[in-house]
Amino acid sequence: MRGTKRVLSSAIYSVTALISERSFTVRDQRTRVITDIALAVALSVVLNLMALRLPINVAGGSISLTMLPIAVVALRRGAVAAAIAGLLFGCFDLLMEPVILVPTQVLLDYPVPYLLFGIVCGLFAPVYQRTQRWALRKAVPDTAQSAATNRPGSGRATELASSLVGGSAWIVIAVLLAGFVRYLTHVFSGVIFFAEYAGDQNVWLYSLLYNFAYLGPSLLCVLMCSLVLLPLLSRQLPVESVPLKRARFSS
Repeated sequence: MRGTKRVLSSAIYSVTALISERSFTVRDQRTRVITDIALAVALSVVLNLMALRLPINVAGGSISLTMLPIAVVALRRGAVAAAIAGLLFGCFDLLMEPVILVPTQVLLDYPVPYLLFGIVCGLFAPVYQRTQRWALRKAVPDTAQSAATNRPGSGRATELASSLVGGSAWIVIAVLLAGFVRYLTHVFSGVIFFAEYAGDQNVWLYSLLYNFAYLGPSLLCVLMCSLVLLPLLSRQLPVESVPLKRARFSS
């Protein structure tokens, strides 16, 4: 346990240092996106080491925050970047906790769920970024008059509060919908490949309950952390553009 805590502490310190350095030295959009993807995958791997395995999860699955870094990349960098991060972490997850029956089952249980999570969550990045940029502009008044209009009860303050609430609403929608899609992939995998564990129970009901037992708490924890972390990152490290497709990977 101490070893795991040391690894986590070292990883958080390293990531913080990298982010601080990156905010001053990295200017190229392509490098920023690639760095975000790499950091997300590395953090997901570290968070996977802290996962809580329930006694009923005999066929895999654990409560963890592994979706959090992917959600952050998704809403900050878009669907393509998050899809890459999810796909890469899914492959690492296979190496760390392999439950292998057939190739199709491996795809449904490892790379595909995180890939789909990143894509679905990232689809909400443009609208989330618009609300956050608007909120940041309104949060910094340019003149004393604009500062006065931001006092509690004023129309400007009401607009700002509405924008912040709107950003949180998009986080909730994106994370929950993406988590639900990931949940469905595991349910289908359970029905198709792990029906023997159901015994006399209905295989669909068994798969639904089995996967919800660990994905439900995981998704709730990820959502709560996202609601705190994403607005903080938007203020400290705002992003200028979301799509990865604009970045050229050829020299």
